[in-house]
Amino acid sequence: MKLLVVDDEQLMRQGIMKKIQMSGLPITSIFEAGDGEEALRVLHEVKPDIVITDIRMPLMDGLTFLKEAAQAMPELQFIVISGYGEFDYARKAIQFGVTDYLLKPVDKEELKESLMRVMDKIRQRLEQSEAGQQIKHLQNSAEESIRERMLSKLIQYGPGGVPQAERDEQLLALRRNCSYFVAVVFVLKAVKLPHLSFRQGDEKLLSFAVQNMISTVLESTERKGVLFRHAMLENELVYVLGGHSPVETDTLHLELKEILGGIQRHLKLETTIGCGGAVNQMEIIQQSYQQAKQALRNCILHGNGRIYMIDAGEQVKAGLHSVISREDEALLLRFLSECNVSALTGWIDERVELIATGKQVYFAHLESFCVEFHLLLRKYLLTQTSIPEWIIGELDDLLTWLHGLTQWQDIQGHLSEMVRNIVGHLYKLRHSSEYSVIDEVKLFIDSSLHEPINLQTIADRFYFHPSYFSRRFKERFGESFVNYLTAARLRKSEQFLRDSNLKIQEIAELVGFKDAAYFSSVFRKSTGMTPVQFRAAVSSKF
Repeated sequence: MKLLVVDDEQLMRQGIMKKIQMSGLPITSIFEAGDGEEALRVLHEVKPDIVITDIRMPLMDGLTFLKEAAQAMPELQFIVISGYGEFDYARKAIQFGVTDYLLKPVDKEELKESLMRVMDKIRQRLEQSEAGQQIKHLQNSAEESIRERMLSKLIQYGPGGVPQAERDEQLLALRRNCSYFVAVVFVLKAVKLPHLSFRQGDEKLLSFAVQNMISTVLESTERKGVLFRHAMLENELVYVLGGHSPVETDTLHLELKEILGGIQRHLKLETTIGCGGAVNQMEIIQQSYQQAKQALRNCILHGNGRIYMIDAGEQVKAGLHSVISREDEALLLRFLSECNVSALTGWIDERVELIATGKQVYFAHLESFCVEFHLLLRKYLLTQTSIPEWIIGELDDLLTWLHGLTQWQDIQGHLSEMVRNIVGHLYKLRHSSEYSVIDEVKLFIDSSLHEPINLQTIADRFYFHPSYFSRRFKERFGESFVNYLTAARLRKSEQFLRDSNLKIQEIAELVGFKDAAYFSSVFRKSTGMTPVQFRAAVSSKF
């Protein structure tokens, strides 16, 4: 802390400064002045935290100095020094925010205690100010987060499902001044900080730099926009662009190309952009957003770091593109009847690659192919079982999987796995009902508790579709597969605790828990006792 001593008597000033230096207090700098006028000049130059001033001085007395200094620096702390007969002056000084009052001659211990009180007051003020700034920052962050969630719901469901949208100032201005709206989606590849000049913790600064580039290019006197980070998709920015007339596709593409190049050139970030079509009402902006997301999925075929504009005829073209012909269908049904896995997987690999590497192809083409292939498999399975979903899952399962796809080559493996499930399961279906197959799974679980069993290992062993098997298992036994497996393991562990002297670690391993501590935690949560307490309680009954 910095301190200024003001007194017209040089010996008095030096004495006070000496006592301060010997006090051991964390005073970094001590300055001096011989009167009020000089003190005001020094005050503006060095900006001290504390001023110790005499009341009676020539030129400008202490009271006048206090008044002007308090006006210039409201947070400055004062300690006043005066003689016995100057109490009236001291009382007036209190009106100017004087923190403490000392009598001449100044005692070094009283001076130290006074300074400690003043310094403590400064610390409290700084802490309160810092806490206030933190609270304000948290409030701003919370408000920003709430707004991001509101805007994310807006582009997902439209204004009708988001009442808060009616009160948002930016959205109101956009709706009031614009007749056409377009959703543009920017997907940034995740980057680990430090990156370029951005250090650890500069995530918001980096995001601001990206958003600033986007807004600078897209906004103009004729157009306005609202830019925000998607609340559920961390690396996705959404820009709702509004204008008086639909923006020309070529113009918008050039602007997006400028943004893409700028982000890559200045920030070295890979960005992929999807742009939806124009809508004439804010109430249906989610349509443009969904189109932008659909356009973005073409990066699975053509790669990231590009701009994908929605093609109005994309769905129509996909529907007319190389669907499974009658000849294909007859061939595939024969392969299925013969359980010819190699022929089926070979056909899948060839057809998927043919579509994916074709000219003027959209991801929707591959999606349409996958849907038709699933329907063909279902059609065949209906001749073998009443529950085809048991083996290949429902169509929604396939569409959900496709939605999370990152490379088209994975489609070949996924469809081939469906075929292998069918062929492997056909033998079981011909000899048992679906319910007896579930019973077979249950017997396997009960006899294999020591193995690392999970939903996928069961599905692979018995040729089930994981999600459909999970639903059917719960229908059959009234609890989920995971809960049943945990309960079965705990029942077996209770048996070992009652009937053997095995160590807890050994029992844990025998019932499928590699870690004794985790086993004890699960056991206690279920029974209310640790394994040791359970064993002791059982032993005490005999």
